[in-house]
Amino acid sequence: YSIFRCGYFWITHERLSIWIAQPLFQRAMTDVEKFEIEKLCEKLSISYAHLLDFGQYDELAELFTIDAVLNAGVLLEGRENIRLGLHKRSAKLRSRHVLTNIQTEILDGKTAKGVSYLSLYRHIGDESLTSEVIEFDGPAAVGHYSDEFRLEDGIWKIHQRVLTMSFRNPKYFARR
Repeated sequence: YSIFRCGYFWITHERLSIWIAQPLFQRAMTDVEKFEIEKLCEKLSISYAHLLDFGQYDELAELFTIDAVLNAGVLLEGRENIRLGLHKRSAKLRSRHVLTNIQTEILDGKTAKGVSYLSLYRHIGDESLTSEVIEFDGPAAVGHYSDEFRLEDGIWKIHQRVLTMSFRNPKYFARR
């Protein structure tokens, strides 16, 4: 007994004799299907942090649905506006977004929501333009992302990401 993924469908095959194709959203999901979606959404969150920290903004924008919303201090609506907004980040900003406590709740075969905790380390200044280690005395901020994920053209993407800060050190957010 084996299960194959095919677009929006799961195709079940048993002993090469019977094929059944059923839309994922018209039946109860198995634990394996839920686990797969949870891992894909978790990977989106981790990829977001990595691509943001290393300035790969075009690739980062592709993690979002075409009509996505990103609010991490500045509201950006739509994938292209997210891309343009990310490219406005200063080259003098070095950051590391450390995500933990990632939780995802599957709503159905096309939507999910999640939360991930953020510990943000950042530095703004000419030192960020080098590969040298920069001294710091703690995180710049701690908060969490609230996410909505959607299946778009058979691929899970971030539909909405909202950052809520719980703690913030103002010296790491000064413009230089």
